Amino acid sequence: MIPMGNLVKCNRRGRLQAGPAGFTLVELLIVIAIIAMLAGLLLPALSRAKAAARAAQCRSQMRQIAIAMRLYADQHQDELPRSQHSAAARGQLPWGRAIAGELGQPGVAWTNLLTGIYHCPVDTRKTSWSYGQNVFFELDPKHDDYPGMPSTWRRISSVPRPALTILQGENAGDADHIMPHFWTSAADVTDVEPRRHRTRSIYTFVDGHAEALEFSRTFSPEKKMDLWNPSVAQ
Repeated sequence: MIPMGNLVKCNRRGRLQAGPAGFTLVELLIVIAIIAMLAGLLLPALSRAKAAARAAQCRSQMRQIAIAMRLYADQHQDELPRSQHSAAARGQLPWGRAIAGELGQPGVAWTNLLTGIYHCPVDTRKTSWSYGQNVFFELDPKHDDYPGMPSTWRRISSVPRPALTILQGENAGDADHIMPHFWTSAADVTDVEPRRHRTRSIYTFVDGHAEALEFSRTFSPEKKMDLWNPSVAQ
């Protein structure tokens, strides 16, 4: 006689044999606890990987923009395009439209770039510029910009240290430019997004490269550091 406590089943010859025992409640709870623990370990890693991928995409986009700026300058007497800060007053196209051809979007289709290469994948705003141009490249020595007056840093070749001078940063406002000539302390900085990618943001430099930096490494009056001002960037 087969004990009643065992599971039984018939084999191919019709004989009864003991079947496999199922999970006990304790074993099931242990398995669930292990799965939960593994999920707890994996989810933060996946989140970090996703954030890193988005930061890499943003960096790639900004570097493409910086290269397009240099290509534009090559065709315009070494001069960088202006931003909305001064382009209209000079009868020129702002940089977002001026370099659209170099980015493969000439003519009216340049507006497509506002949801494409001009938009950081981390930026939750849908219609704002994710990147802003440093207006130091549009100012004269007195920080003004009027027709007929010379500008200081209009030409790439006039920038003393292009590899150390910021061309664009990640924008916190709605404009296509950033105005660091007004900054005297960290409290003045409201037009830059300093931590779009965790503790850092992406910045491009006049030589065309892009870096992820903490904002304090780009501007710190206490350390007499200012990578936005071409005359003192070092």
